[in-house]
Amino acid sequence: MFFINVPFALAAAILAASLFPTMTKPVRTPFDFPGFVLVGSGMVLLVFGMDSLAAKDAAGGIIAGELALALVILTIASFYCLRVRNPLLDLKLLRIRTFRISFLTGGGLDTIGLSSVVFLLPLMFQLGFGMSAVQAGSLTFVAAVGSVAMRFFMPRVLNRFGFRRVLVYNTPIVAALVAGFALMQATTPVWIVLTYIFVFGVFRSAQWASTGNLAYSDIAPEQLARFSALYYILWQLAVAISVGLAAAALSFLAGGGPAVADDFRILFVIEGVITLCALLAYLKLTPQDGAHVSGHGAQMNTE
Repeated sequence: MFFINVPFALAAAILAASLFPTMTKPVRTPFDFPGFVLVGSGMVLLVFGMDSLAAKDAAGGIIAGELALALVILTIASFYCLRVRNPLLDLKLLRIRTFRISFLTGGGLDTIGLSSVVFLLPLMFQLGFGMSAVQAGSLTFVAAVGSVAMRFFMPRVLNRFGFRRVLVYNTPIVAALVAGFALMQATTPVWIVLTYIFVFGVFRSAQWASTGNLAYSDIAPEQLARFSALYYILWQLAVAISVGLAAAALSFLAGGGPAVADDFRILFVIEGVITLCALLAYLKLTPQDGAHVSGHGAQMNTE
């Protein structure tokens, strides 16, 4: 899986260097080594703790100790990054309202809910429905096809409706789709399963494309480098929390034994509710938020 990403990463780096304009001369800043040690060690412990929680390969006390120590270190790192001049992670960027809503209070929740599907759905097909790994993968990959297909239409969708309207209407839909996986049965026709997963991929792509573009909308050019680092760390944090909590909840529902289809169904409903909670944050957006990126405001002014 890792080596598959290498050629794509190299191609992206070459295209970025050749296509992205250099607006200003880069300003060199000293590397924040203490921040790197704090954030790095805290994230490593958090990932180890979440991985152990998911795999159940360590004693409960060890897992709790890893997660508690990670929380302590990341708390210290947060206070440190707020006080130094050139921090590794510029947490002051969270003061930007559109970023805070699109990736923390709103986007953080729907990332946790939507990321869990990638973990839970193949397991339900294999453990709950008795499919092989190849059979499960042959079904779940369709979500990626739906995601890629939707990307071609997102500029028009955002231009027509704006970030607020897209997120306010799309969030309940994608939350219902997550919960709807609970209705699947081993006897459900394959074409229905494929269609449903494809539709889920379409609406998931609309959600993440909207929050991702909105997050960047009010970032100044000189803040992009620091913002990208913070964005990536928060994204990985949300995914780790998503998988760890989903695995722990699945283990709890299974009662220490092998998980069955009904355990997955309960969990899909829970993840759907978590995703729906993001709507509370998106309702705070205004029609003008991110309009200079989507072009929606310009359309309204013309009309």
